[in-house]
Amino acid sequence: MGPLLYPSHLAMSQEVKTRALVLRRYPFRERSWILHLHTETEGTVHALAHGQRSFTPLPGALLYVTLRLRPHREVQRLVEAEWDYIYQRFFQSAQHTGVLILLLEWMSQCLRAPDPSLFEWVRGQLIRLDRSDQPHLQIRPFLLELFWRLGGGPLPTSISLSEIEQAYQSFFSEWKPIRSFYLPIFADL
Repeated sequence: MGPLLYPSHLAMSQEVKTRALVLRRYPFRERSWILHLHTETEGTVHALAHGQRSFTPLPGALLYVTLRLRPHREVQRLVEAEWDYIYQRFFQSAQHTGVLILLLEWMSQCLRAPDPSLFEWVRGQLIRLDRSDQPHLQIRPFLLELFWRLGGGPLPTSISLSEIEQAYQSFFSEWKPIRSFYLPIFADL
């Protein structure tokens, strides 16, 4: 006779090591953070970085993380994190930071399921934008290709950012208007 399986076995946690992009972070209690992460292997998850020694990277950070995952939990636990890549310009220049803020707001609405090839593409594009002298000129190509990679089909390269957002809005039912468009650096786009 085999072992008996109890429902408590289904709620056991497992640790997963994966690369992650920090999309957002929110303070939680005194010394903790809730991180909204898009991971290479688990898709988008919320993770609690707990305690005074918790690693609290800025949104946009590319990390290696260990998560303690529990089925049916809305917030998972961040066990440890270390840098995957350290940006050279995204947090140093207003133009670079503005581009990063816009793209993170955009991606937080459309990145959901685990897709290692999509994660690798996004990671590579962020690194390329960080190194670019004119990252604002790369926003439109980034968003057009992201839309195609998410299954939305090709869009004309000459459309405006607001038309690109309309395409995303028709493709993603819960889309909220992008607030970052109101940053002064995007006035001419």
